[in-house]
Amino acid sequence: MHRLLLAVLFMTLASAANAAGWVAEMVEDEGGPLLTAYVESEAPNVWVPRLSFICGTEAGLRYLPTVDIGAPDLSVDFTFSTEQEEITLAMQYEAMDGAFGAYFGKNDKIIGLLEGGNDLLIRSSDPGVPPQTFTLAGSRAAIETVLAGCQ
Repeated sequence: MHRLLLAVLFMTLASAANAAGWVAEMVEDEGGPLLTAYVESEAPNVWVPRLSFICGTEAGLRYLPTVDIGAPDLSVDFTFSTEQEEITLAMQYEAMDGAFGAYFGKNDKIIGLLEGGNDLLIRSSDPGVPPQTFTLAGSRAAIETVLAGCQ
């Protein structure tokens, strides 16, 4: 009984952390477990939007929008905006999970953008992808945790 209560408490705390901002934890990836910093947002659609930061031999940003519009070889420009800055990244559709990915150096300016400000607005060059807002609360600590584990 105590284990069940502890499991429910842990799941509740994990859900609250996700709702409150960015977290860094091991996430199952197609190549095995991967330390990932991510944030999810509420959406009225079936898909829960998620923005993830990963780092292996290079850093990467993966965005799962509220809709799956992808097709093989599809590249879409996404604009990431905070109160201070705006950066546009060409992101490639990754069919395995329907996310868009961009990969860059471990000192790329997009990392600084993700670590500052209050909220992040993502807009797409594809009119089929609605704009999405994510909190940046906790992003600096979560991203620094992932960067510390880079190869």
